[in-house]
Amino acid sequence: MPLAFHPRSIKAAALVGSGLVSYARTRRSAEASILTFHGLSDGAGDSGILDYSLHLPVEVFRSICSMLAKEYHVVSLASLIEARTQGTRLPDNAVVLTFDDGYASNYELAYPILREFDLHATIFVTTGFLDGVEMFWFQRVDLALGRTKKELLDWRINGKNLRLYLGTYELRQQSLMRLLPELKELPDIDLLSEVDRLEEALEVDPSDFQTLPKSMRPMSWEMACEMSLSGHVDIGGHTHTHPILARCDSLSMRAEIATCRERIHAEIGELPTAFAYPNGGSDDFTRETLMLVREAGFKAACTTISGRIHDNVSMYQLPRYGSPASVWEAEATVSGAFETLKDWRQSCLKAMSMI
Repeated sequence: MPLAFHPRSIKAAALVGSGLVSYARTRRSAEASILTFHGLSDGAGDSGILDYSLHLPVEVFRSICSMLAKEYHVVSLASLIEARTQGTRLPDNAVVLTFDDGYASNYELAYPILREFDLHATIFVTTGFLDGVEMFWFQRVDLALGRTKKELLDWRINGKNLRLYLGTYELRQQSLMRLLPELKELPDIDLLSEVDRLEEALEVDPSDFQTLPKSMRPMSWEMACEMSLSGHVDIGGHTHTHPILARCDSLSMRAEIATCRERIHAEIGELPTAFAYPNGGSDDFTRETLMLVREAGFKAACTTISGRIHDNVSMYQLPRYGSPASVWEAEATVSGAFETLKDWRQSCLKAMSMI
């Protein structure tokens, strides 16, 4: 399905056309919002990748940036942190752009667009990925399911029996979407061995950096340094090997956070001030995680929990919206139109219940 015609994008287009976006942008102008992206791709998707949702078509990203540059105030995450810390106010309709993981496409495709529109972004990098020593486990699973010659696999995980159909590209995508949530539930110490076992069962060679599809490749530290020096990009932390931190023991959690910050300092020459939790849902970090992130010296940390930036939001649990699939979805998101519509529905339901 083309990303521009995702159901949420169709709903967003209706909100734009109805005028609700303009209303919400005025009504909620004091609220900032943060958008999350990962990688970009040339075209609608890479046939060598099953989960191309992580790699937004560059044309869509450019349209989003063009709209934001005209209608909103794109500010750096550092500016948001400073404003929250000092109690000052950001410009109305402030938007922060972030990228997770550290894909080469952030440099090759996103960076030129940021410069074109004079916008700023924070890229949260997984330092082992940039070092070329730690592929993402979810990349290995994606490639294993995509490259196997098997058409069916019965797999037991977390006490469940999964029948994974692999006869077509679409079936492989569906099987990946069934398998990923189960893998994310595993303790981190068991996760990589489970991926090893999966590759063996699918009879595929373990993937390596040399065989990664273009969209999955990491940026180099040279790319990160150039962007950092440009004034358009800040480099933030995203752990060293991208584990879900809540699935780690205390020592591993501390090492992931500290090693990440040290590697960025060593390569970029500056200590990162912001961090993003891998996966980033409410069950993916703990109170101890927040404490360790703060203890490591980070001033703020981002989740992937949807929401707007209010005065009572914790600096170590900043909400972020997921990657919009179209310019309509981006505008309906950053304007607050989705939340405004939700508020109206709840008010109507409450009124009806009182009748």
